[in-house]
Amino acid sequence: MKSHPFTLAGVAAVFGLAALHGQTAPAPSRPASPGDPVQLSVFEVTTSKDIGYQSANAAEVTRMNTPIENIPMNVTVFNQQFIEDLLATDTSDVLAYDASAMKRTENDGFMARGSASVGTNFLDGFAQTGGFGSQPLANIERVEVLRGPAAILYGSGGYGATFNRITKQPRPAAATALRTILSDARSLRTEIDWNPGTMPLLGDRLLFRVNGNLNRGETWFGQRRREKGIAPTFAWNITPHTKVTVGYVYNWRDTQASWETPVHLGNPKGLVTGDGVFRVMPRKTNWVVPEDFRRNTRQVTSLDFRHAFTRDLQFRAQAQYETREQLQRETNSGGGTLSILHDTALTGRGWRELPRITRNYRTRDEIVWNVRTGPIAHRLLAGFGVQQQYDRNTTYASAISGNNTFYPNLTYAQFLANPALGGLTNRLLLLPMNVFDRGAEPPVPAVPQRPPAPLTADSQTYTASQDYYVNDVFSLAEDRFVVMAGARRTEFRRKTINWFAGGGLRRPTAPTVYSLDEATTSSAGAVWHLNAAKTLSLYGNLNNSFSPEFRSNPDGTELDNEVGQQKEIGLRFSLLAGRVQGLVTAFDLLQDNVVRADPEPDRDGFFIQESGQRSTGVEFSLNARVTDQWLVMGGYSNTDARNDRTGVAMELQPKHRFTAFNRYNFTTGALKGFSASLGTIYTGERPITSSTSRASPNWGPLPSWWRIDAIVGYKYRAKGSRYAWNLSAKVTNVLDNTDIYYVAANHRYTLDPGREWQVATGVRF
Repeated sequence: MKSHPFTLAGVAAVFGLAALHGQTAPAPSRPASPGDPVQLSVFEVTTSKDIGYQSANAAEVTRMNTPIENIPMNVTVFNQQFIEDLLATDTSDVLAYDASAMKRTENDGFMARGSASVGTNFLDGFAQTGGFGSQPLANIERVEVLRGPAAILYGSGGYGATFNRITKQPRPAAATALRTILSDARSLRTEIDWNPGTMPLLGDRLLFRVNGNLNRGETWFGQRRREKGIAPTFAWNITPHTKVTVGYVYNWRDTQASWETPVHLGNPKGLVTGDGVFRVMPRKTNWVVPEDFRRNTRQVTSLDFRHAFTRDLQFRAQAQYETREQLQRETNSGGGTLSILHDTALTGRGWRELPRITRNYRTRDEIVWNVRTGPIAHRLLAGFGVQQQYDRNTTYASAISGNNTFYPNLTYAQFLANPALGGLTNRLLLLPMNVFDRGAEPPVPAVPQRPPAPLTADSQTYTASQDYYVNDVFSLAEDRFVVMAGARRTEFRRKTINWFAGGGLRRPTAPTVYSLDEATTSSAGAVWHLNAAKTLSLYGNLNNSFSPEFRSNPDGTELDNEVGQQKEIGLRFSLLAGRVQGLVTAFDLLQDNVVRADPEPDRDGFFIQESGQRSTGVEFSLNARVTDQWLVMGGYSNTDARNDRTGVAMELQPKHRFTAFNRYNFTTGALKGFSASLGTIYTGERPITSSTSRASPNWGPLPSWWRIDAIVGYKYRAKGSRYAWNLSAKVTNVLDNTDIYYVAANHRYTLDPGREWQVATGVRF
């Protein structure tokens, strides 16, 4: 990639537009004059039109400011009002109320429409590196969910949905907000949002905003959780037609792992020890020691340059540089190992260090042209993007031996006297964990007293891609009929060096591996507004996507790229003068070349690829202002995800999922200033992940579950005062349901927290 992406995109855009101009008759478009106001609205989404939880426009769904009613896809916007009312602090808090999304990891890994696809988490339209925990919301204004493949504008992956977080931008009006949240898990979180308004240095052309957060405490399970972050943003209106925005995000976290809880003989509730006693598996176990840590530092620097050549011809250049540095030093639970003694059970414990360094460079240049060809009004987007990612991954780890052993006459005291009798050992002689009595364990040797963990893997990966794409949103019949169609060409390559894998000297274990491939994706959709008021609309779309597959089998055979395609139809409605808005959607999503581990016992390390992974379903969403005081937001999804050829249902995908969030604000009477919110989440039965570890039986499906959340609040502003105070109390999982599994296999599972409470106090001025 010797050509600079900004230069290449600019040249391509100019020549492409010149050629198109010779074939069409654009509407008159006078150049912007110095006295005009800023004309960059094609890229800007204002939140001033948001009413309650209802947002009229989407920021990044089409890369242009587009009314949601004209987008032929299923789009949900969780706006700033919803985030604040929910007292949400990270992305998983918000997406718990997305009926189509299902949490699968603690790192914002979600399943949607039967697909646990990669490439689904974005920040201002750029893909983000995973493995950082759930992303904080202190500097986030809204979260947009686009369901179905969106490869035309977002690149590979994202079959089921794309989750895009939009950062807060500087505003001309000065405003400051402070919030402190105290939780029952001995956790204290403070957030600040300072927007001083226009800066005197350059008159009213320079704007600034900074968001920050500081958190100290623990999780419901007792794991340490510390976090700090700061996110300043500068916006400079250089001229009425030229604007540049520079943003920076720094986030540091010190957390501990959420290891899986073991399952024996298909009973996740507990097991029978050698003395014949059934012992209940504790639901609040913290499978770590105090010295364990996972420290991550993420920094993101963004540049956004926009210029309006005319009212109808506008250009945007964006760049983002992301770094992530990680060090995990921890004793890891051996969820696949279990020894049952006379009076307890043990699970193995390992010791590992995982340094990781990631560098991402991303650029994107786009030009938008509003033009007419006869009666058809076009909004044409042409773009070029470059992404480069560098990863250095090193692993130092001890091995855990032992597999489902039974010692009915060996007590825990006898085991401590002679650990060799327990069947669970590792090279560093770390004693296994006592499943039912963590307090009885001897102290784990401090880090300096432990032998260094052996090097087991060291690799370096360089991945690069470049994309050329075009998307046209055009309307006719007085905007009663809107069509969106586009195509994207992606060229990608990867270079991998395996410096070390297993025992031996530090040397490349194989020649450097190069991978080179390309893919073309397309999208087409249409919206038909059934009436002039656009309160009832039909839409449909055909979309596809792909995921590059860089792995190969041990015998050298390469794997094909995973591909997916979707058909979708929907009915969007707006009733009672916009007070009740909703959508009903039916979809059919098919994925081929899905990679699985080869199940044959003599094919360890090999992969197979399955085709025919299909998801069909119906989704319903509702966003209503029942009255000016009563807000309702929620949805329902019915998803049937299984392989067409084998009939095997998709693991961890529920058939039924329902969410609802109600809020009532008291504006008169004795309760004036008070508010009450009730959130309800239902998830139906789900198949567990199939596993042959410890020869454990399939104990699924996971049981269905309900979660009830409740919030009460009070806002007060003294007459004539600029300070608005608020106090809120939130109880999550009011019924203390401790059977909410978010991952589960034959031999292990991981739970969500039981009942938690928070008290938040804040001020705005």
